Amino acid sequence: MLIREQGRLIKVLRVEPPTQPPTRGRRREHVLGTFRADGPIPAALLDGLSRDERKALAGWLAVYRESQRRTDARTTLATAPTHLESLVSALEVAADTLSAAEADQMWVQLQAIARTLKRAGHPRPRAARRPPAPLPGQQDFFDECDEFEQLAEE
Repeated sequence: MLIREQGRLIKVLRVEPPTQPPTRGRRREHVLGTFRADGPIPAALLDGLSRDERKALAGWLAVYRESQRRTDARTTLATAPTHLESLVSALEVAADTLSAAEADQMWVQLQAIARTLKRAGHPRPRAARRPPAPLPGQQDFFDECDEFEQLAEE
């Protein structure tokens, strides 16, 4: 049995060995059925297949549909950073207009994104280290030097 993909159509063929000697004869391919990749397998086609052929077709379709989902996901992920940037800028402008339920839903979705990235092996990046805050009563000489330089430039 052969399975061929032609665009969104799937063709299932049965191959018969050549009747002529191998030097002259060609194998014959009979089309058992054709169906759309996003649709169900026709019952008439399933009836014409043996048990092993049905298993092979089911396995092939599972791999094909998974590859289609991954392709669709890649295109979505390619545009994700721009969508997230526009979401962040919209939140900076109008976050106070969200209802509590909408804000809760956004937090749930953000947590799902973080959890999925972590499961995929992408840990959260470390935050940039901040300089330690001076203890009460201590002076920050380096900060004062910067202030003196700014005053000198003016």
